[in-house]
Parts: sequence; structure tokens; C-alpha cells
Amino acid sequence: MSVEFSFTIQGDSEGYVTFLCPFCGSEFKLRADEYQNDDKPFEDLFCPYCGLTKSKDNFYSKEVIEKVETIAYNYMVEQLNDAFGKMKKSFNKPHSIIKMDFKPLKKVNVKELKDKDTIETAFECGCCNRHVKVLYCAGASKVFCPYCGVDI
Repeated sequence: MSVEFSFTIQGDSEGYVTFLCPFCGSEFKLRADEYQNDDKPFEDLFCPYCGLTKSKDNFYSKEVIEKVETIAYNYMVEQLNDAFGKMKKSFNKPHSIIKMDFKPLKKVNVKELKDKDTIETAFECGCCNRHVKVLYCAGASKVFCPYCGVDI
């Protein structure tokens, strides 16, 4: 049995959502409409800071991973509570020798994800025309396109 969950992340005022590089730990933002564009599919992302690439599933922020874990935990709690509730009902019939009781597990509160406006600089790639927001400080020499890896 396969179970699928979906949720939304509200981007910042310009529609950008935060991602995290699994190599250097740097945060960057991508436009949600470009990331989810089915007309321009992609499998890997490049870190705009270090330029290293990996499957796009490895770039989710800590907040997104925590939300996924919480949703999965709550689903497990529902399944266990349902199973033990049915078991209790079948054991606790009149004239039954065995009696059962259980205390249902409690679900965890699921936080809403909303990106805040921050001070990153937006860049557009001249090669694929997609956008990225990065912290661009004095001394930074390169920004790589997260989608095609070229130096912007």
C-alpha cells in the first residue's frame, strides 16, 4: 500500500521558497513556479554557492523535512490508534475473559511553512532564464544557476 501526502509552502512576497545545499549548508531561494514547472522538468540541482550537484530531493530545507516527518508521524499515530481501537473493541465483548485498554497516542501539531522576505539578491540565468536568490556579499565571485549549473 502506498500513501501520498501533499502540502503547500507559502513563498516570500516574490514567490521564492528556501532550499538548503547538502554540501556547504548554504540557503538559497528558488521561485516556486519555476521549481514546479512541468514543462521544464529537471532531476538535479546545483548549489548556487559551491556549484556541486545532487538530486533535487537532497536540497529541501530543515523546516520542510521536519514538516514531512511530522505528517508521517501523525499518519502513523492514526493507523496505530485505529488498529488498537478495533482490537480493544473485539477483546472487550460481554462475557470475554480478556479485557483490553489502551491510551490513544496524541498527534503532533503541524506547522505551516511560510518564507519570509529576506535580503538576498535575485539573479536570472542567461542560459535557462530561471531565477535564484542568494546572499551576495562583497568578495563573492560566482553564483551558479541551480538548474543548469552555469556561472550567472
